[in-house]
Amino acid sequence: MGEGKRGKPRSELERLEIFERLAADYFRMVELFTADGGPVPAGSVDGERRHWLELFRAALLRKFIVRDEHVSLKLVVRALRACNHAADRRLAEGADEIAGLFTAEMVQGRQHGDPGPAAADGREIFEDVLYGRLLHGDADRFHRSEWAKDHDRVSAVAATRFEAEHALRKALDVVRFGFANDLLRSPAAPIPVGLTGESTRAAPDDDPE
Repeated sequence: MGEGKRGKPRSELERLEIFERLAADYFRMVELFTADGGPVPAGSVDGERRHWLELFRAALLRKFIVRDEHVSLKLVVRALRACNHAADRRLAEGADEIAGLFTAEMVQGRQHGDPGPAAADGREIFEDVLYGRLLHGDADRFHRSEWAKDHDRVSAVAATRFEAEHALRKALDVVRFGFANDLLRSPAAPIPVGLTGESTRAAPDDDPE
């Protein structure tokens, strides 16, 4: 499944502009609302508060790790490479580093509404919580996520998603560096067929990576 057309950025540069704002907002939210890391009594209000903060944090992180979301790290890396108009080595190396930090295990490939049984791993199980209880109210996922009442189990599963924050922070730093140094520009538009007698080159959005 490729990137959806609805709400799609008008250019790869706009994708990076939107990503910069949203990633900065995400880390500000984490800074403001992350609960203290010390132990809390079972069944306490503090424990319940920490549980909900983890769920909301994971829900907000989702748009950066689902591969076909408009500001996913996969598409941000592609946009960085496409908008690096001067082939700046620092930007190129930064994009490569992001790609290396964002491992296949972090990618949420299963999309909302996909048929078939859920995979037996924590990432897909957590998608049941998001789609059955937070973002949507899907009946099948609601029933499959009854385990979410176990706060310790939710915390353990959510922690695997938060590993993607290292790649997200690196991506935000690289994008900010690119804008601050005027290294990011929209890639040249393709030349229409017939003007030169040659076929057009592929637009950035057709990049298979």
